[in-house]
Amino acid sequence: MVWLRSQKPAYPRERDYGFTPTHEGDDFESMVQAFTTGYGVFGAKPLHDERNFAWATDLRASGSLTAVHSVFHSSFEVRTLDETPQHLAFYIPHSGSIRLTIGNRMVEGGAGRILMANNHQAGDRTVQGDQPCLDALLLDWKVVRRTLFSLLETPTLDSIDLEPVVDLATPSGRLIGNLAQTIVQGMRNGGPLLSSPLAVSTMSETLADLVIRFGHHRLSAHFEKKKVSAVAPWHVRRAIDYMHANIAEPFTMSMVADQVGISLRALQTGFKAFRGTSPGAYLRTIRLKAVHDQLRDPFNQQTLRDICTTWGFFHPGRFSAIYRSAFGESPRDTRLRAESSPR
Repeated sequence: MVWLRSQKPAYPRERDYGFTPTHEGDDFESMVQAFTTGYGVFGAKPLHDERNFAWATDLRASGSLTAVHSVFHSSFEVRTLDETPQHLAFYIPHSGSIRLTIGNRMVEGGAGRILMANNHQAGDRTVQGDQPCLDALLLDWKVVRRTLFSLLETPTLDSIDLEPVVDLATPSGRLIGNLAQTIVQGMRNGGPLLSSPLAVSTMSETLADLVIRFGHHRLSAHFEKKKVSAVAPWHVRRAIDYMHANIAEPFTMSMVADQVGISLRALQTGFKAFRGTSPGAYLRTIRLKAVHDQLRDPFNQQTLRDICTTWGFFHPGRFSAIYRSAFGESPRDTRLRAESSPR
C-alpha cells in the first residue's frame, strides 16, 4: 500500500477530524493514485482546481469488505471503468452529500439517507459540498451473487434493479444502514474487526442477506410471496425430501414422481407453484450447492473433475458457466479462496 502525505496538510491533525489517515495529500492526482493502489482502478475528475485539492482518508480492506472514511477539500466525480472491481457500494455522508445516477434517474444521499448501488450499474457519482466527509463501504459483488443463489435456489443475473436510496427513518433502512455503519466503525483506525477474518466473512454475508431480503429490487416480490404463500403441499415436500436423501444417486423426475405417488405433471405444477422452478432445476441447484460446499472445504483433496462427477456434472465447460453464473467466480477461484482462508 502506498502512503501519500502532503508536506503541509490542509486539514488539522487527528484530534480535529477524528481519525488517523492511512493516506493524505494536497492534489487530486495523489488521491486517485492512493485509491487505485488501495482498491483498484477507476475514473475520476475534480470539479474545481485539481492542484488545490487537500484530502485525507482511512482505507481498510479485509476479505470481501473495504471501508473508506474520507474528508475532501472540494467536490469531484467518480465513474466505474470496465476494469474496476465489481462491488455493492454503501455511501454514508457525514457532511456534504453524494449524488449518483442510475439509468435516467438521479438520487442524492445526505442527512437521514444513504445510497447503495452495484458500481457497475451506477453512473457518475458526485461528492459535493464544502469539505465533504464521507464513509464508503464496498462489498464484493460475489458475496451478493452467492447470497442470491442461496436464497432463490437458482442462478440470477447481476442486475437486480436495486433501489439506491436507503431511508434511515424506516425500519428496514435502519437495519441495513446500522449494519453498514457498524462495519465501517469496526474497521476504521485499524479497528477490532480487522483482526477477525471470520467476523468479516459473517458480517459481509449478513449484510448481503439483509439487502436482498429487506431492500427494494426487482426480486422483492419473490420474497414477499414466500412470506405469505401457503406451506408447500405434501407431495412437493416429499419430493424434496427424496431428492436430498438420494442427491448423489442417478434418478429421473419420473422416478421421483413414482416414489411420491403422483403424476409427473402434478410434480412439475407443484414445484412451479410453490418453489418457483421446475423439479429438475431444483435438483440441479442442490447438487450445485453440494459442489460449492465441497470446494469450500480446505481439507477436501478430491479433484474438481471427481467432485463434479460425484454430483452428476459431466461437461466441464457447461458446468463452469453455470457455476460462475451462480456464485460469481470460477470453481478454481472458490477452491483457492478456501485454501487461503484461516482454519
